[in-house]
Amino acid sequence: MSLRLRTPRLTVRDYTAADLDDVAEILADPDVFWWVKEPFTRERARLWLAEEMGYMGRDGTGRRAVVLRQSRKVIGGAGLVWRELDSGREIELGYHLHHAYWGQGYATEAGRACLDYACRRGRRRVVSLIYIDNPRSEAVARRLGMSPESELVWAGLPHRLWAVELGGAQG
Repeated sequence: MSLRLRTPRLTVRDYTAADLDDVAEILADPDVFWWVKEPFTRERARLWLAEEMGYMGRDGTGRRAVVLRQSRKVIGGAGLVWRELDSGREIELGYHLHHAYWGQGYATEAGRACLDYACRRGRRRVVSLIYIDNPRSEAVARRLGMSPESELVWAGLPHRLWAVELGGAQG
């Protein structure tokens, strides 16, 4: 299922192989993927991109490219993915941006578009797993109407589970 969400400044759309240059630059940024022990090489970025493209189209979930509408540059990624948590299966909103684009409201704008899409698809609840010492991501979650619910270990690191209840019917 192809997806294209538009906001005043952004397009959230399916990744394509042509996005490799921008994706490689984002993934190599140590401020973005700080928990990765070795920086992403171009080849590793290509494999990551191929994996992300494989997630798309199944049920409307998957991370997508966050693109500046004016320049058509990929500045990050955002999307909805299924997570198996101890509490059960949840749909998670995730987002990341190249650090050059932090502090400009882009993550909130992309996240809002994804939540609106989830609501239109009948989702009633969306969560975000946010590293416990990531105040920028927590601020985005708060602006999206999310609240912290619990703490857990995810991918070997301490996280807070943030959640928001949406207006749709369960789907």
